[in-house]
Amino acid sequence: MDNQADSHKRLIENFVELTWNQGRFHLAKSLLARDFTYHASMVDMPMGIDAMETLIAMVRGAMDDFCISIEEIVCEGNRVVTQSTFSGTLVKPLMGFQPVDKMVALHAATFWEVRHNTIVSGNSLLDTGDLFKQVQRIVSPASVQAIAF
Repeated sequence: MDNQADSHKRLIENFVELTWNQGRFHLAKSLLARDFTYHASMVDMPMGIDAMETLIAMVRGAMDDFCISIEEIVCEGNRVVTQSTFSGTLVKPLMGFQPVDKMVALHAATFWEVRHNTIVSGNSLLDTGDLFKQVQRIVSPASVQAIAF
C-alpha cells in the first residue's frame, strides 16, 4: 500500500473517531475542506459542516453507548470507501424510529473524496431496511415472527 493511500485512510478514520465517536467536532473541522458536503440516504438534503455537526449531535444524543466501527476501508486515488456499523441503544426517538431497550446496528457504506489532505465530501448509504427489521423485532417480536422476511 502506498503512503498516500495510508494517509487518506488515516484522515477518514481520524474524522470518524473525532466526530461520530467522540463528539469533538471542533477538532475535526480542520480535517475538512471549506466546501465540504455530506449526503446521507436518511436525510433529504446535502449538508455542510454545521448541518453535519447538528446531525451527529442529534444521533449521539438519541443513542446511549453510540459507536461507529469501521470494518473495512479501501482507498484508490483520492477516493476512500468505508464499510462501517453504527451501533447503540436508541433511548430517544430518532428519524422516525422509536426508543428500544436493546442495542441496534445500522450498517453503512460511505464514499469519501479527499483533496489536498482534507475531506471534500462524504456520501453514506445506510441500510435502514435492516434497522427497521431490528427495531420491529425488539418492539413486537411475536407479530414479526408471523411475517416472513
